[in-house]
Amino acid sequence: MLTFVGADTPSFIDIKGKIEKTGIDEITIPALALRINRQNLKKETDTILTEADNDGSFSSFTLGENYYIYALQPADGNDPIPEFIISVNSTYPSGYTADNSRKIGGFHYGRIRDIADAYNDSASLSINILPNSVWDLQNRPTCDPTGMAKVGDIWVDIYLSSHGAGSWPDQELVSEYNATPVTGTEGYNWYDFARMAGNTGKRLLTYSEWVQAAYGSPQGHDNDNNAAWSDTSNSGRTATGTVEQAVSVNGMVDCAGNVYEWLDELTYRYYDPQDDGFDWYDVLDAGKDSADGQGEAYMQNDNSLIAMRAGGHWNLGVYCGARAVVLNSQPWNVSSVLGCRLACDSL
Repeated sequence: MLTFVGADTPSFIDIKGKIEKTGIDEITIPALALRINRQNLKKETDTILTEADNDGSFSSFTLGENYYIYALQPADGNDPIPEFIISVNSTYPSGYTADNSRKIGGFHYGRIRDIADAYNDSASLSINILPNSVWDLQNRPTCDPTGMAKVGDIWVDIYLSSHGAGSWPDQELVSEYNATPVTGTEGYNWYDFARMAGNTGKRLLTYSEWVQAAYGSPQGHDNDNNAAWSDTSNSGRTATGTVEQAVSVNGMVDCAGNVYEWLDELTYRYYDPQDDGFDWYDVLDAGKDSADGQGEAYMQNDNSLIAMRAGGHWNLGVYCGARAVVLNSQPWNVSSVLGCRLACDSL
């Protein structure tokens, strides 16, 4: 039985379990109690939502779209049972306001690679609600969950990072389908991507996290873009989600090919231990803040410090893959092949 302990707080919600995908194009909201516009509401049984339960902002689920689930204050003010609706609107559903509705969850509609088809570059991928992208107010990342999916204990961007709101130095990044991934083409280096990740409330992934997220992504091909955007004749990056097969079993897109992904790990390029020629090197004034003094690095050589990058880029063919890693890029390096994917912790 649902109770209303602490229900006089505006943010009160108690979900008995979690919102989840329970069938093809189907979302189930378990019993819950919540507060909308100073009214305590509760429903003691599960609620099943499909694309028919929409607010008119869409007619059918679409590849690459993010959807939001809202609880609605019933028209009859004396009715204590909330209604529910799905919308593409991220603020409040069409026909309602922020006063008589409350966003309680959401999900992404994307390509799904079953575990049995891990690394299979000719698999038949379904397009449906991505199960691990379903979130609610008790099962969600600490950041904006739009365009993210849960991998282990963290939430990871489904797509390579593209420009969001703001401008440098307050530029934010987003995870969106059919968007241009940002790289050094826009003047960014590792330090800049780390800053933009922070602006977004996220961070770069570690190699261990990235390998887990990328699991099952097919290796690239030299002579075609069937498995990844990796054909050796390619001349540049492409929009996110262009290659159907470039999907991991966790739903991550473009882990192999398209653009490399900076990781949140640094290593050191080791030289002859007899070489004690450490010195200061003025290499840090690069990227977006290159006009400002950033100090110097004390190293054996002017390229000793390395920031790890993973995945592969647009014309590396079979070198692209779910464990591909490169250890020769300095964090101050600005390159058109280097982008990122972001993550954040669970709430």
